[in-house]
Amino acid sequence: MEDKKSYIQNIEEVVLAVEDMDESVKLYEDLFGIEFDTEWEMPMDDMVVKSARIGETQFQIVKSTTPDGLIARFIQNNGEGIHHICFKVKDLKGMVDRLKSNGARIVPEEPIDFGGIAYAFVHPSSTHGLLIELLEMRE
Repeated sequence: MEDKKSYIQNIEEVVLAVEDMDESVKLYEDLFGIEFDTEWEMPMDDMVVKSARIGETQFQIVKSTTPDGLIARFIQNNGEGIHHICFKVKDLKGMVDRLKSNGARIVPEEPIDFGGIAYAFVHPSSTHGLLIELLEMRE
C-alpha cells in the first residue's frame, strides 16, 4: 500500500531565470499587474531573487550576481526561462524515500534542514527535464 502520509500540498514557487532582472520585473508588472514586493540575495548561490505572491504561489525572478554563478550557467546552457518549480510537501523524508524507490535522482541525496524548513531537489533527468524543488515547512 502506498504511503499517504507524504503528499504535495501546493505549488510553492515558480522560478524564472533571467539575465536582466529590472527589465523582466517591469515586463511582468506592466503585462500582468504583478507586484514584486520582496527581494533578497543568496550569496551562497551567487543570485538575487525578486518575488511576488500570486495566491498561494510565489513567482520568483532570479538573476546571477556573477558570470559563472548557478543561474548564469543555467542561462548559458538553456537560455532564459523556467529554472525550477517548487512543491510544498508534507513529510519530505517519506516523499524522498518514495521517489528514490521509484528510481528518481535526488540532489542532494538527503534533504537539507535549514531553520524551520527542509528541502531537496529532484534532478531533471528524473522528471523529463524539469528541476523540481521539494520544500517542507516545519512547525
